[in-house]
Amino acid sequence: MDYLFSLTFDAVFVLFLNIIIIALVIYLYHLKKILTLGAKRRAYLENIIKDLDHQTKLIIKSDIELKLYQDAVNDKLKKLSFLKHFISSSLNILDRESLFSQITKGVVQSIGFENAAIITCEGLEVKINQGFSEGEIDALKKFITKHREVFTRSALITPDSEICGELKRAFSFQEFLMCPIVLGSEIYAVFCLYKCIVPEGMTEDEREVFSIIAMYLGQCLDNIKLFEALYRSGEELEGKVKQKTFELTKTLQEIEKISKMKSDFISSVSHELRTPLTSIKGYSSLLVAEKFGALTPAAKERLQKIDNNVNKLVDMVNTLLDISRIESKRIEINIAPGDIAKLIQDVADLLMPQTESENIKLSTRIPSTLSVLMDKNLIERVLINLINNAIKFTPQGGEIMIRCEVKNKRAIISVSDTGLGIPKHDLENIFQEFFRVDDPKHKEVKGSGLGLSLVKRIIETHKETIWVASEVHKGTTFHFTLKLAEDV
Repeated sequence: MDYLFSLTFDAVFVLFLNIIIIALVIYLYHLKKILTLGAKRRAYLENIIKDLDHQTKLIIKSDIELKLYQDAVNDKLKKLSFLKHFISSSLNILDRESLFSQITKGVVQSIGFENAAIITCEGLEVKINQGFSEGEIDALKKFITKHREVFTRSALITPDSEICGELKRAFSFQEFLMCPIVLGSEIYAVFCLYKCIVPEGMTEDEREVFSIIAMYLGQCLDNIKLFEALYRSGEELEGKVKQKTFELTKTLQEIEKISKMKSDFISSVSHELRTPLTSIKGYSSLLVAEKFGALTPAAKERLQKIDNNVNKLVDMVNTLLDISRIESKRIEINIAPGDIAKLIQDVADLLMPQTESENIKLSTRIPSTLSVLMDKNLIERVLINLINNAIKFTPQGGEIMIRCEVKNKRAIISVSDTGLGIPKHDLENIFQEFFRVDDPKHKEVKGSGLGLSLVKRIIETHKETIWVASEVHKGTTFHFTLKLAEDV
């Protein structure tokens, strides 16, 4: 019994032990599986951590690069703002000393340097000096004198240039810039900068800003030179204008003096002629009328010619007197509103018999009434002179037309004919006293050459305009203006 129990216990123990072993094997299998998954998970997490670390480094690098780029942009914007302010502040300067005074300490520091100097090539005059010692200025002058031709070939001299060894020995600082200031096609001065104060040292930005300022100074000097030339030309021109004005004034005074002498002479002579002409006219009229007895036909014919010529002389003398009075302003002018249409018709009716006798058609194209400002008697003489002039130069069968129209608040009166016409080269002289057209057909027409001169002076006393248009063999038209009364 005990033996059987002992066998049973051993079998159970073995079975239990096998179960435990199997359980341990299963557990270990699962544990291994879990560990394998853990290792994979760990490797995955380590990869993620590596990626995150790489991304972080990239972000930090990008941030640093962005900061540097932003600083560079801000620096460029700052330099652009500086250039804009510098250019706008010196844009209207027209004096060289004032221009160079714009290169202040602040301007030089804005470029990135401590010291600055501008030295002219001719005369080696120091226009500005900020911080350079006398020895350094002397070294610059010697360098400019010795290497002047270098500045014609290069817009910017840097410490890297082969010729700058002597300057490097003269200066304790090794960073400097030199640039020519060009006036026209010549080098006017050299702009020098010394002691760079930019922490990272002299960069391309400093060089570019410096070159722009040097070039801008040259352009400003060009403008100043042009202004000085224009100013001198203006002064010379003003002096010439004053001289010419003085000469013209003197000439005008002499002309006015001569004109007055002429008018006085004409007036005096006309008055002197009037008395004997009146006497001659009286006696010739009496003789022609046979008041002193009968005359032979031959004698009467000759006396009639004398009487006609006396009439012409009297008319000429009266015209000369009128011209003289108008020129010397001794004639009384009474400008008042009047009906120009009625006056034209009255003059046309007055001269109608004369035109009919010459077989010339006289017609009018005028409004029923039109009020203008005029001296009625003087304008009547203008119309009579113009129409008589047209009658003289219009052949039989011709036509004379008188028009009146309103344009630009003025009455424009025109007297047209279909007569001989006037050559173009004579039109500008037609209103001169005693002028006659140099043409055989015109010379056949008798006249003094004073009528049109009187007409022009009468129109000018009204402060109005008279002009003529003509074509040879086709006719002539005289126009003159009068102000409308309703515009007063």
